[in-house]
Amino acid sequence: MNKFDIPKDLKKILEERESFILIGHKNPDGDCLSSQLALGSFLKRQGKRICLLSPGPFDRSEIEHQEKHFQAHIPQSWKNINPLVVVLDCSTIDRIGYLADEITGMDIAVIDHHDSGMSFGDIQFIEPEAPSVTFLIHKIIESFHMEPNSYEAELILFGIATDTGFFRHLESGSQELFHSVAKLTKCGASPKDTYAQMYGGRTLKSKQLAGRLLSRMTSQLEGKLILTFETKEDLFEFGIENRDSDLFYQQVQGIKDVEVIILIRFESISEISVGLRSRLFADVGAVAKTFGGGGHKKAAGFTWNGSTDEITEKLIKIFSKIL
Repeated sequence: MNKFDIPKDLKKILEERESFILIGHKNPDGDCLSSQLALGSFLKRQGKRICLLSPGPFDRSEIEHQEKHFQAHIPQSWKNINPLVVVLDCSTIDRIGYLADEITGMDIAVIDHHDSGMSFGDIQFIEPEAPSVTFLIHKIIESFHMEPNSYEAELILFGIATDTGFFRHLESGSQELFHSVAKLTKCGASPKDTYAQMYGGRTLKSKQLAGRLLSRMTSQLEGKLILTFETKEDLFEFGIENRDSDLFYQQVQGIKDVEVIILIRFESISEISVGLRSRLFADVGAVAKTFGGGGHKKAAGFTWNGSTDEITEKLIKIFSKIL
């Protein structure tokens, strides 16, 4: 059995159930939304009823055009038709925010590729070695002896590309992913268009904000750790929509001897987020998990309710032991 094979209980319920509510996490990214849209499109082709939900917000420039496909709450008409709730790209139930209360008592399937967080759901398809959830959606479609249509192929490639930094984060042994990518291009997906969607159309303000982050960088632990931050004033001046995290991390990871990057941000007046990235060996997913967050070995994050000085001190102490 291939490690990416769809579980029998999941395939059975996808075949038998007629209605599906597909939910992704707060502050959705390309893999989250694309997995919802691609799975929803495939299920519609099987004659199923689909409801797409997202707690939003759709602030990232590369996904803001997708907002029109999603609802914020479960429609009243859906509450008595026994839908299967499919939660995608979420390692913990709290990642879907207020929607967790709306699905209480419903049958829940979870499709994810994070190996941190608290397990939930009646049926699970969780494969930490998968590069993205959209990769797993591709496997689901193929398990029905079908191919993605061109729309689904574009979505799946976009999700894979966003979660791998356009393949920058992949290591040797990734041949199965590239086999999938070859199939997706055959079905109509364009790597050129995907790259343009990921990195094109940025604003001048996004570059100015990136400049501030670069100018505030401090080097810790003999250059193995780089830390930078956004202020509350940055949040007011630039907003969330002008963040360009992937390109920022890409720039910093090119610095000699850097292993870990810490990016501290204000998401609101009172909420702080901490983004963690590693280059070679540090497991930042495990570190994020200790603070109630999650993610992957090389990319993770969490929210923090204390001061920036306090979390900075804690993280430097933790990484001094790892590095």
